[in-house]
Amino acid sequence: MKKILAILLAVSMLVAFAACGTKTQEETTTEEITEEITEEVTEEVTEEATSEDVTEAPAEDASTTEAASEDASEATSESETESTTEEDKTPKTTEEIVAFYNAARKATKPAPKGHQTMVLVGDITGDGFMGAILGALTPAAKSALEKNSKDTDWIPAADHNDILPSDVTSAKATTKNGVTTVELKFKDQVDGPDTSKGPVERGISTLGSIDSALSEMGAEITEGRDTVKLTYTDAYLTAKIKDGKIIGGTWHYTVKIFVGEAKAKLGISATLKNLKAAVDYKVVI
Repeated sequence: MKKILAILLAVSMLVAFAACGTKTQEETTTEEITEEITEEVTEEVTEEATSEDVTEAPAEDASTTEAASEDASEATSESETESTTEEDKTPKTTEEIVAFYNAARKATKPAPKGHQTMVLVGDITGDGFMGAILGALTPAAKSALEKNSKDTDWIPAADHNDILPSDVTSAKATTKNGVTTVELKFKDQVDGPDTSKGPVERGISTLGSIDSALSEMGAEITEGRDTVKLTYTDAYLTAKIKDGKIIGGTWHYTVKIFVGEAKAKLGISATLKNLKAAVDYKVVI
C-alpha cells in the first residue's frame, strides 16, 4: 500500500511538473535575471562606496593644500603688490625723472660726504716751440690737478638752476628696496672764454671761465682770450635717492680745452698756438 501511494504521489508530481514546466522555466529565468541585476547593483553600490571612501580622504588633504596654496598666493600677492607699488612710484618719462631729481637735489641738506677728483687726460700739446714746452709742463699740470682733488660736502650744481628736460639725451629711473636710481646723460656744452648756463652747468657745474680752467694747469692768458674754446663732453650723473633725498651717486664730465692763439704766462711769457688739453672731472658720494 505504501508502495502504491508512493507511486501515485510520484506520478502526480510528474504531472504537476509537466503542467507547470513552462511557468517554472520562466520563474527560474526571472530568478536568474533578478539575481544578476541584484549582483550588478550590489557591485555598483560597492564600487561607488569604495570610490567615495577613496575620494573622501584626499578631500581633506585637498582642503589643506588649498589653504596652503591660498597662503602662498597671499604672500606672492603681497610681494607683487610691493613691487607694483615701487614701480608705480618710479618716475617714467624724461620730464618726471628730471623733476624727481631736481626736487631731491634741493631737499638734500646737508649733503653726504664725497670726494672730487680732477685728472689731466693725456699730455698738453701745442704747435711750435711752445708745444715742446707745454709737453714738459704736463707733469706739473697733473700735480696741480691732483692737489685740487678734495673731499666734498655738497651735491654738484646744487646752487644752480634746475636741470631742464631738454638738457639730457637720456633719462632712466629704477627702484629697488625703496631706493630709486636716476641716470641722466647730458648734451655736450661748448663755451668760449667764459662759462654759459648750459646743460652741463645746470646738471653738474663747470670749471667756469678759461682763466680758472687754465689756472688748474698753472697757466694764465694775458691776450687772445677770444680764441679759447671749452668743450664739455661725456657728462652724466647717477644718483641714488631714498625718501626724497640723495644718498649717493657719481657726477662726471670731461672738458677739452683749446686755445687758438694767445699770449700766456707759464712761468714765463709765451705765445700759445693750438694748445690742447683735457681734464676729467668726477665727484663720487
